[in-house]
Amino acid sequence: MRFRNKRLITTVAALLAALLVAAPALPATPALADETVSYTAYQQPELSAQAAFLLDRTTGYVLLDKNADERHYPASMTKIMTALLVLEHASLTDEVTVEQADLDMITADSSNAGLRAGETLTVENLLACLLLPSGNESAYVLARHVAGDYQAFVDMMNSRAAELGCTGTHFVNPCGLHDDDHYTTAHDMALILSEAEKSADFVRISGSATWDLPETSMNPARTLKNTDLLVNPESDLYLDAVTCGKTGYTGDAGRCLAAGASKDGLDVVGVVMAAPESEGSSAAISNMHDLLSWGLSAWQTTSIVNAGDVLGTSAVRLSKDGEKLNVSAADAITATLPAGTTEDDLDVAFSWQGPLTAPVEAEEPLGTAAVSFQGRELATIGAVAAFGMRLSIPAFVMDWLSDPIHMVIVVVALVALFVLVGLLASRGSRRQRDLRREHDRRRAQAAGRRVGAHYATPRKKR
Repeated sequence: MRFRNKRLITTVAALLAALLVAAPALPATPALADETVSYTAYQQPELSAQAAFLLDRTTGYVLLDKNADERHYPASMTKIMTALLVLEHASLTDEVTVEQADLDMITADSSNAGLRAGETLTVENLLACLLLPSGNESAYVLARHVAGDYQAFVDMMNSRAAELGCTGTHFVNPCGLHDDDHYTTAHDMALILSEAEKSADFVRISGSATWDLPETSMNPARTLKNTDLLVNPESDLYLDAVTCGKTGYTGDAGRCLAAGASKDGLDVVGVVMAAPESEGSSAAISNMHDLLSWGLSAWQTTSIVNAGDVLGTSAVRLSKDGEKLNVSAADAITATLPAGTTEDDLDVAFSWQGPLTAPVEAEEPLGTAAVSFQGRELATIGAVAAFGMRLSIPAFVMDWLSDPIHMVIVVVALVALFVLVGLLASRGSRRQRDLRREHDRRRAQAAGRRVGAHYATPRKKR
């Protein structure tokens, strides 16, 4: 019995050993991407797109610039400008009827929303057709509704781009079909999307994963799907921080995408252009996913300095309350900085040189403070005294006397005082002598009169 148990134990031990040896060869459970990726502001993501740009809308700080001023074809990202102008010049409830001329402007291989001549839709639904399935025909319908014809609308597009500060942009159509003279830059496209984001309707429509179109006279009710997988909760590339955006693609443009995202107070606009088609139809979306994941995790936009925060200390002379004064911020500073940055990481340079001189009143303006981070100036704000400091009279006197000029003045004043006192004393002595002499003279005169009167008075006879 003992022998059998020993053999059993030996067999089990051998099996366990075999399992342990084989364990490394077993497939490991894949880790989630969020568990393995650590983002830092000092290591930008590697993007295959030829151009990319990431901008903080709140502060205007550029988080990433990869050939952002290089001209590329925007393809259907063009429709962001189209939607912006429509929202600025038309009402969502306007009803527009599709005309055959609108359909004649697009090519057979163009992306479309399945619109048919003769059907009537609201501007809101036409914008959904424009932005979700990227309907080219919808662009021409909306352009005609706003400007009368698409050529006039294109003129509006170019004028609006110039107003927004776009310097590398020129449009020739409202949808983005390829034309060698139809181009923009990642930087310019970010400016356009940033302006479009000011419209809650643009964000609401372009950020929708799907859109239900009602039945029309020419089409049954149907559901539109957004070509941007970043807003699709069922997609592996879904990012819940993405608020809006627009894809683009032509053979000449490659894969493009402009998107807006917001998380924890950070509001960014990203653009990727000319992502290689060899990486598949989601090349631009994958690039944008990496770009936004990095930007939203590695950066923060925050009030790094608030009014009243102590920026540092300054030496104070002649005070009876100590030798150091806390200097506070008169204004707040909001900045985009690497995640984890605190006020202690900032550099502050005050506008005054050397120590302050008492007395100093609480909240008294002292000058300005230039606040910077790693050599990048964030802002120059007012600096005030955090508390008051009283003047020490003895210290003031000693300090005043420490100046040789002041000492000379004091000596001269004392000499002058001594001379003045001497002169006054001498004058007083002379006056006293003169008074005594006058007094003696008058006494002598009085005595003389009495003597003269004695001799001049006749004696009476007895």
